[in-house]
Amino acid sequence: MIGAYSDYQKVLSDSIIQMRDQEKMAFKGISDALTQKGYRSLRGFDLSAEGVFSIYKKRKIRDDRLNTQPKQVITNLRIVG
Repeated sequence: MIGAYSDYQKVLSDSIIQMRDQEKMAFKGISDALTQKGYRSLRGFDLSAEGVFSIYKKRKIRDDRLNTQPKQVITNLRIVG
């Protein structure tokens, strides 16, 4: 699948989703906790609260897109025979 998450992206985004949605942590707290555990951004930088928010937001959008059934509508159908 084009654009699929790498294993690292999946683990990182899963951790962020779990900390935010289940543990109700703030983005700053999540970035501090993950940095302490040795996690880095995908480009190797320290995780900031803004970076954690971006990962969270984009993962939620991606999950919604992948889990939503496509809407198919046929309009102006004309049978010529």
